[in-house]
Amino acid sequence: MCEEVPPQAEQFHTAGQLARRLTVHVSTIYRLIDNGDLRAHRIGGGSVRRRGLRIPESAVVEYLHKSRVAAGEVA
Repeated sequence: MCEEVPPQAEQFHTAGQLARRLTVHVSTIYRLIDNGDLRAHRIGGGSVRRRGLRIPESAVVEYLHKSRVAAGEVA
């Protein structure tokens, strides 16, 4: 009999944590979410619009992949 290994839980980031990681202002993270460029989930109720937003690591990886700059585009 083979035991199934449960998948690891995905890591989630707050906007502040992700802003520090990417060295951008937290408002940049909120703008990316508002524009639909970065997926986020609202955890809990909260009456404050941005409270409870969590960004899954998979969304960060997707965003970084989509925003990759090809060689020669920087100049």
